[in-house]
Amino acid sequence: MSKKSPYSPLKPKPLWTAAADQIRDLIESGQIPIGGRLPSERDLCAQLGISRISLRESLRVLQTTGYVETRPGSGTYARLPEPVADESLAAWIAKDLHILELFELRRAVEPGVAGLAAVQHQPESLAAIEATILAMTDDNPRNHARVVAADAEFHRLVGHSIGNPAISRLVDQIQDEGGVERRLSLSVPGQTGRAADDHRAIFEAIRRRDEPGAREAMRAHLDAAVEWIMTYSQDPTHTAQEEP
Repeated sequence: MSKKSPYSPLKPKPLWTAAADQIRDLIESGQIPIGGRLPSERDLCAQLGISRISLRESLRVLQTTGYVETRPGSGTYARLPEPVADESLAAWIAKDLHILELFELRRAVEPGVAGLAAVQHQPESLAAIEATILAMTDDNPRNHARVVAADAEFHRLVGHSIGNPAISRLVDQIQDEGGVERRLSLSVPGQTGRAADDHRAIFEAIRRRDEPGAREAMRAHLDAAVEWIMTYSQDPTHTAQEEP
């Protein structure tokens, strides 16, 4: 008798969030053991009832938020996000300037991407971009990982809306690189709400095909994120575990 699968077919909803939520819950509950290998893409698609494209987006989200790691030639393995509760944001920045280096890269690239998206986006891409903004308004701490994932997905979808595979690959690489940076920056109190408001401004500029407005809104968003992180980090009593 075959072993019952812990995965359940998904009901109609944004599939990248539904699949990511289900796999995350299975990892946190121990049904997928830490270090355990997830089924193959083919098996996961069959068990979840989704396409390979949707599954890959879900796994990308889980990797960004620290719930899985992909080992080339081996597969995808369950893990838990690295703890950050015992280290202040100020100490983390002082020890590892990667967060600032990554923002420097994003500030050099993403305003131009937003400007191109305003000019070249396909109208059907707008609904998916807007859905990520709505997901970021969830203030339940239990769903913080989903909020972090929605933040990454917003930037990814803006890049993909242009329809240029080279830009899509670059944006994917930038977002994948920033998993820890994103979790920490969105743990600054109030930062999630500010980021959602900024995303709304970027989205509205893209929707009305305002290229200069989209560029400036993205630039302002990234500049503000760095400013808030650095200002908050000056107080050593603040810790990265605090939720917005």
